[in-house]
Amino acid sequence: MEKVLDYIRKNGMVQRGDRIIAGVSGGPDSVCLLFLLDKYKETLGISLEVVHMEHGIRGKESLEDAAFVENFCRKLAIPCHTYHRDIPKLAREWKCSGEEAGRRARYEAFEEVRGKNGGTKIAVAHNRNDQAETVLFHLVRGSGLSGLSGIRPVRGNIIRPLLCLTREEIEDLLRKENLPFRTDATNLETDYARNRIRLNILPLLREELNPRACEHLAETAERLALAEDYLAGQAREAAKRLAGRKTDGGAGLFLDREGFLQEPEALKAYILRYCLREVSEKSVLRGESLQDQEGTFRQQEPGVSLYNISSSHLSAITELASRQSGRSLNLPGGLTVHTEGAYLIFDRPGIEKEEQQSETELIVPGTVRYGKYRLTASIFPYKNEIIPEKMYTKWFDYDTIKNTVQIRPRRSGDFLTVTASGGRKTLKKYLIDEKIPAGERDRLCLLADGSQILWVVGHRISEVYKVTEKTSRVLKVQVMED
Repeated sequence: MEKVLDYIRKNGMVQRGDRIIAGVSGGPDSVCLLFLLDKYKETLGISLEVVHMEHGIRGKESLEDAAFVENFCRKLAIPCHTYHRDIPKLAREWKCSGEEAGRRARYEAFEEVRGKNGGTKIAVAHNRNDQAETVLFHLVRGSGLSGLSGIRPVRGNIIRPLLCLTREEIEDLLRKENLPFRTDATNLETDYARNRIRLNILPLLREELNPRACEHLAETAERLALAEDYLAGQAREAAKRLAGRKTDGGAGLFLDREGFLQEPEALKAYILRYCLREVSEKSVLRGESLQDQEGTFRQQEPGVSLYNISSSHLSAITELASRQSGRSLNLPGGLTVHTEGAYLIFDRPGIEKEEQQSETELIVPGTVRYGKYRLTASIFPYKNEIIPEKMYTKWFDYDTIKNTVQIRPRRSGDFLTVTASGGRKTLKKYLIDEKIPAGERDRLCLLADGSQILWVVGHRISEVYKVTEKTSRVLKVQVMED
C-alpha cells in the first residue's frame, strides 16, 4: 500500500540502515504493520525484528497468539522475541492498572531487544481509529492541546506507520492479501474506557452524525498538533529568557516571576510544564547553560511524564507566582514550587544533593572536581585571537593572577571589579543587583584570587582578568556538570 510508504517518508520515520523492532500482538493492526514493513524493507533499506508480549491473562488463547506470531515471523524469516509476563501480578507490584502495566512491560521488552540487537526504531501499530479514540478520551478528561493532539507519528525512537490508515482500510488489505490474524476477546469487553469509546461511542457518531467521524477526528488531531508544536516552541524561547538552573547540585530550577506573569496566557501552562518536566527528569546540564539547550519539551515514550499534573495544578502555580515571597505548593510526584524573592523555585527535595567542598585549588593545567562540577584548566600563548563568549567556558589573562586560583563559595569581603576603570562592587551587592535568589548565593561556585573574584560561574568574570592586547598567556577554564 503506497499510502503507508508515502506516510513513512513524509514523516521521516526511518533512514537507510535502520533496524526496526516491531511490536506484533497477532491482531489485525500489527499483522498489517509487519506485512507492510516487510514488503517495503528493501525499498526503505531497513531490517526487522519482532517483539511479542504474552500477557499471562487469557490462558490457552494467549499462548496460541504467541505461537501464531512466531509462526508468522518464521514464514517471513524475521527474528521473533517472545516475552511471557504476568501482567496482573506486575500491575499489583507497580500499583497501576493492568492496561498501564501491559504497556510498560511491552516497552521494556522493546528497549531490551533494541539495546541488545542494535535496534534503532520501535514500530507500533496505532491507526486513525486509535487516533480518534485517543482524542475523544482526552477530550472528556479535560485535556489541553497536548492531549487533543493525540498520537504522534514519530515520538523519540517510536514510529507509527499506520496512523494514516483507518481500521477499515487495514481490514480490506488483510482480506486482499489473504492474511490471517488473531482476535483478542478482551478488545470486545467494555470494562475499559477505550473499549467503550471504540465499541459504543464511535459507531454512534458514524451512524448518527457523519460516516467519516474517525477520519475527521484524526485530521483535527493533526491540526492541533501543529498548534501545540508552535506554542511549545514559543514557550521554549520564553523559558530560555526566564528560567535558570539552581546551583546546589539538585534538580531545581528558578523562574523569573514578573517576566512569567507578563507572558501571554496561552504560553503560561507550557512554560510551567517545561520547568516541571526539567525538574522531574533531573536533566543534568553538560557544557553550556540551560539557555543553550534545545529540545527542552521532551516527549519521551515511555519515560517521566506529568500525567498527574492537571490544569488546576498549573493554575495554582500561576496564582502562586503573584503572591508574596515564602509561599509554597506541594505537587504530585514529590515536586514542590515556592516563591523566593523575584523567583518561583521548582524543586524535588527528595533528590540527594551533592555536598559542595569548602575550597580547593584549581589545577593549572589539569582537571579538578568541585562538588557537582568538573573544572578543566589549560594555558596557551595569546596571539590576538578573538575570544568567544560562552557562559561555562571563560578565558583570563594569566599574568594578572597574583595567587593560586581557588574554587570556593563566597566569603565576607569578596568583591568583583565590574568596570574597565577599576570600579568595584562587593560580591553581595552584585548578587543582589543580578537578582540571584538568596538561597542560591551561598551555593555559587566562585573562582577567586584572594578576595578578588575572577568568575562567578554561570555569570560574569572580573574586568581585571579579561584578555587584552597586552595579554601574553591565556588561562582557559571550562566548567561542566558530571
